[in-house]
Amino acid sequence: MKRWDALDVLRGLTIILMLMNLTPGSWEHNYAFLEHAKWAGWTLIDMVAPAFLFCIGAAMPLSLERRSEKGDSRSTLLRHVLWRGILLVAIGFFLNLYPNFDFATVRIPGVLQRIGLCYMLTGVFMILTARLDGGRLYFRCKPLILAAAVILVTYWLLLYFVPVPGSGATGDDPVGSWPSVVDRAVIGVEHFFQHWPVDGKVVFDPEGILSTWPACFNVLVGALAGLAFTRGWFARPALSSMAAGAVMMLVSALLAGRYPFIKNIWTSTFALWSSGFALVALGVLMQVSQAPIVRPALWPARIFGENPLLAYILVFLAAPLIDAQWLGTPEAPTSVRNAGQAWFSQFVDPRAASLLFALCGIGLIFAVLLVCHRKRWILKL
Repeated sequence: MKRWDALDVLRGLTIILMLMNLTPGSWEHNYAFLEHAKWAGWTLIDMVAPAFLFCIGAAMPLSLERRSEKGDSRSTLLRHVLWRGILLVAIGFFLNLYPNFDFATVRIPGVLQRIGLCYMLTGVFMILTARLDGGRLYFRCKPLILAAAVILVTYWLLLYFVPVPGSGATGDDPVGSWPSVVDRAVIGVEHFFQHWPVDGKVVFDPEGILSTWPACFNVLVGALAGLAFTRGWFARPALSSMAAGAVMMLVSALLAGRYPFIKNIWTSTFALWSSGFALVALGVLMQVSQAPIVRPALWPARIFGENPLLAYILVFLAAPLIDAQWLGTPEAPTSVRNAGQAWFSQFVDPRAASLLFALCGIGLIFAVLLVCHRKRWILKL
């Protein structure tokens, strides 16, 4: 399949930023763009997960229609989408269990779990609403637009107009909002992400059940972008992508004063803003990624972009080794992370040291991915 280079680059940049956030030299010393907004608002790192979902959606029309051209039936494609989504959820749960395998306190939600669920929900919908012509499936645009609008509106109505049983209140706060209440009732706080407490208590999970619904909006917008690219709907696709994204961001910004951007419960304004951001970023990359000066600089992003799942898994598998205290002396043991942070801090300030440590880790992962690139080893589900 002829690859969509700008999409590969965008996917690669998102996974690189994600790894920078996951592998700092110090969790206490980070630049603001690598710190998630604690609740309302956004930073650059908050755009990473939505952009990755967008990239998944953008690739779906290309990959699924290609499989259909080779003879896969609608039922075969459905099985493929469901099986791939289940595997992503299973891998994400395994990485949460690793290395302690403590089922009593394991975090159940997660990034890969959300990706798998969103992929299944949107993929099944796309396949079921596709048109069959001559034995080949053609994805339709109108059902995707309608579904995206329904997701935004229904989630907005639920969050701000439907009172939560027991409290009689509506809203988007960490404790009493619908996503937090549902997650506490279904999953339980002992299985939440434990590092963002509110007033000393863990009350929500940033990848919970209900907030996965609006995250599907980002995948659908990506799928529409993928259809526009494969069908050649626009004479100037880069400009069209940037313009559409800018309009979405403008609309969401106008609404944000009343309905704020909140990634942790994926408010409708956040879904709209982050999808627009991804469209603008894709349009910019479509415009500049092939320029003779820019193309070589984006080569590492292409390597990460063709094997993002492997890069993500490697980070989680390496984390216990980074944090294990097997350096130093018996009286004062230390970890690779702490030792690296201390060493870099001799030369630069703590935030820069933390970033340099992360870049070293990314460099090691890049070396592995480069070998896989040359051997054509790509982890696919």
